[in-house]
Amino acid sequence: MSNCVIGCSSHDISFFLSSLNREGHGKISVFAVKMALATLCGGKIMDKLRYIFSMISDSSGVMVYGRYDQFLREVLKLPTAVFEGPSFGYTEQSARSCFSQQKKVTLNGFLDTLMSDPPPQCLVWLPLLHRLANVENVECSYCHSESMMGFRYRCQQCHNYQLCQDCFWRGHAGGSHSNQHQMKEYTSWKSPAKKLTNALSKSLSCASSREPLHPMFPDQPEKPLNLAHIV
Repeated sequence: MSNCVIGCSSHDISFFLSSLNREGHGKISVFAVKMALATLCGGKIMDKLRYIFSMISDSSGVMVYGRYDQFLREVLKLPTAVFEGPSFGYTEQSARSCFSQQKKVTLNGFLDTLMSDPPPQCLVWLPLLHRLANVENVECSYCHSESMMGFRYRCQQCHNYQLCQDCFWRGHAGGSHSNQHQMKEYTSWKSPAKKLTNALSKSLSCASSREPLHPMFPDQPEKPLNLAHIV
């Protein structure tokens, strides 16, 4: 186990060095490391965005555009490192395309924009990254893999029959399932218990069926979140 952990740590360090040190200076700022770790570590996207906002806002709880621009410069190096630079690389217009500079952006406004559907074009990959991670513990009905990579495909005719992306593309089928059955593509997973809980809460609530993207937070600045429990 220790050798496995050491090996994973070595790969992580190599990735950070190669992605965050694109200029080849041999130096990485503490801010860049914080933003990369906050983006890639496990946890809820809302908690990550709240932490990021605490790093790029001033003492009055208003986002500093220069710091947000710096955040984009660093975090967009991650997709660039995996050859997605043409789609998600940093440009001078990236920050301006997300927020109007004449408007004060508080935490709630920041979350509204980055958690919207769709989010700003340069950060489309961020919520998708979290959705794909949600299907890792779902078992494929054909290969029985419990760590799905990519999308999940659920049969619309067979009860609880789902395929991983690889088996779906290869045309695999087992049991009563047929390749002629209609399949639906998913990027997230909800357990039966969670579905029942959501159904009951909607039935007992008089609120609108459209749930808010996030809770409303106070405008005063918050202390940086402790991410130790989600790393």
